[in-house]
Amino acid sequence: MTAEALAVLLRHHPAILLDFDGPVCSVFAGYPAAQITDELRAVALEQLSDLPPELARLSSPHEFLAASAKVSPDLARRIESALQLAEIKAVETATPTPGADEFLGAFHETDRPLAIVSNNTAGSVTAYLARTGLADLVHHIEARDPSDPALMKPSPHLIRRAAEALAVPPVACVLIGDQTTDVQAARVIGTASIGYANKPGKADDLTAAGADAVIVHISELTEAVRAG
Repeated sequence: MTAEALAVLLRHHPAILLDFDGPVCSVFAGYPAAQITDELRAVALEQLSDLPPELARLSSPHEFLAASAKVSPDLARRIESALQLAEIKAVETATPTPGADEFLGAFHETDRPLAIVSNNTAGSVTAYLARTGLADLVHHIEARDPSDPALMKPSPHLIRRAAEALAVPPVACVLIGDQTTDVQAARVIGTASIGYANKPGKADDLTAAGADAVIVHISELTEAVRAG
């Protein structure tokens, strides 16, 4: 998509909702997600005599959290607590997404609202933004609800909450994310979406999921903001 076409999309949706892991940084670059999931399995085994098959095979910590809630509420609380600590540790070695800081700066100059909407824990988002000096460029953080893993994307819950915090309707927002779950959540609630295809094969998946646009570099958004 051209900068001009992206600019039109952004102009028609004045509020930006930005996913965290992917568009802003690579959260698990120095502390791999698979390693964290193995550690969560160890936490689960402290309570369970044997792991259910659905917990034994997962490699995503967020999927593990969601699956643990189906086993028992108490297990989900333990996994949530352990995952919060792991994610906060992970952002200490997270690597910035190329061009993300420039985009945040360019969008901030427009005086339009921007929120982070993430399945990660709020503490990890806050810690990363503070460490990298980006906190003042973000108006609101809507992160995982620790009380209910089912409210993570692809549920539209976080988008709805973020829109309320920015005092705009969901249809006035555009969500930028690198997962099909981001696109799915946006479509449910009538929010536009821009897929960030940061890995081979993602562009097709994001398009098939219904993204309104797909980009391969965050700098494309910066160009669109400046073109608009």
